[in-house]
Amino acid sequence: MIPRAFARLSPLLRSRRLSFTLTLLVAAAWVPAPARCQIVVPDGFSDQLLIGGLDAPVGMAWLPDGRLLFIEQNSRRIRLLVNGALASTDPVVTVDDVRTSGGEQGLLGIAVDPGWPARPYVYVHCDNQSAQTIRVSRYTVTGDLGFTGNGALAIGTSSRYDLINDVPDVASNHNGGTLRFGTDGMLYASFGEDADKCAAQDKSLHGVILRLDVSRLPAGSGGPPPRALIVPPGNPFPAMPDSNALLIWAYGLRNPFRFQIDPMDNALWIGDVGEDKREEIDRAAMGGINFGWPRWEGTLSNTPTCPAPGAVDPIYDYDRSGGTAAVICGGAYRRPSGSATGFPANYEGDVFFNDYYFGFLRRLTPDGSGGWRIADPVPGQASSINWGSGFQAVSDWSVGPAGSLWYVRQSLNFQGTSGQIRKIVAMSGPDTLPVDTLPRSGIEFARPFPIPARGAVNLSYTLSEPVRLSLKIYDSRGALVRTLVPDGVQSATRHDVLWLGIDDAGEDVPAGIYYARYVAAGRDRSFMIPLIR
Repeated sequence: MIPRAFARLSPLLRSRRLSFTLTLLVAAAWVPAPARCQIVVPDGFSDQLLIGGLDAPVGMAWLPDGRLLFIEQNSRRIRLLVNGALASTDPVVTVDDVRTSGGEQGLLGIAVDPGWPARPYVYVHCDNQSAQTIRVSRYTVTGDLGFTGNGALAIGTSSRYDLINDVPDVASNHNGGTLRFGTDGMLYASFGEDADKCAAQDKSLHGVILRLDVSRLPAGSGGPPPRALIVPPGNPFPAMPDSNALLIWAYGLRNPFRFQIDPMDNALWIGDVGEDKREEIDRAAMGGINFGWPRWEGTLSNTPTCPAPGAVDPIYDYDRSGGTAAVICGGAYRRPSGSATGFPANYEGDVFFNDYYFGFLRRLTPDGSGGWRIADPVPGQASSINWGSGFQAVSDWSVGPAGSLWYVRQSLNFQGTSGQIRKIVAMSGPDTLPVDTLPRSGIEFARPFPIPARGAVNLSYTLSEPVRLSLKIYDSRGALVRTLVPDGVQSATRHDVLWLGIDDAGEDVPAGIYYARYVAAGRDRSFMIPLIR
């Protein structure tokens, strides 16, 4: 593989620039060829097995108390790890009505309601067995919700409530498969273009990531609800006559199988699987972005098939020609709040991704001018551009409560073993102290609250030493709305700022998505503010 230099987004959006022609080939199958690979991680890190003997684990989701739910694609089971071992009730449930006949079909995604345990709900993304559709369903969980006993949980299939059950699933591939809750409390869900290329551009339920409001759904079983009940404020296409378009957050994607949400600013980090030339990492820092498929594959132009107006470049893309490839995005590394362990401070905010077939693990870092680049090599890493190797058949990533980087490995082939859950741990040392104690200009940002805001939102930051800083509010198009803190040196103390939902002219701004952007000591930090009226 010969990786190309990645494309930059500066400022928020940039049109596609390159103009090459691709020969379009049929996408490769999901199941990898047998191989045996040794896991390699840099010096100072350790790769550890948590549990093996699993049946194609494909995704996972943390409960706020540190228990881990994970799903198996083909067995259709939701299983639970409690203190590193399978729960006494195993599985939690075998999900009903799931089609697993295609290599990319099955039980694909899971998310936990952010209101847990008061809202004891788990959400799944899967292919329907009884209909040629994909669905997102909610299940009600019972058992030891508060983790006061053995931690075991159970789900009855009769508790199923379908949020969406009519996403066409004509082809067996390109199903998407990720569910994540954002810091805004909304549920984000990915869907592929179902092997219908131009469908990614028609603002249907193909080739998209949806943003859904689950807070108003009734308890119990049933569904699906009217679309209006799950459309949240601030979605980017409120004027579209098609009710499906009202749910869309990002589009122009081929198969966004795995995406992650940055807990710092709610940006989506998306791994979009290519066809035969490029794999790409996309970043959706706001709603409404068109990522260009099928007019663009990564930064390469396809022979025109359908227009992709305003399409933007990926953050990074790489050459996958000459072999089978599928990018899996691990997202931005963020050490959990209050954790005394985790990766070194210089990893904070860096983005990890692997290739399901090639098996490399790479690390992206900001380049200082608004773009991203492969991080400088560190001692012991697999190669000059690969931070790690041996990560074939890895299908999902998550930062654990103690700051380790957890992942699920599906395949029975790559190491002669069955499916596994593993983690990458940073070994003890002076550079694994809590991030806030390290030299980072002494800045701590608090998340805006309340979220969503109803006309006023609190913003605060704490400085341990004087720092040059500004704080401004921008709308979803990137236009300046309000300067709350002009650029200047701020004193070493806690600063509390209130934005009343007005612009610099003193006028109320409309409901929508806004961003609070700090520029401090040469670093940017942005937080999404959904504003409702």
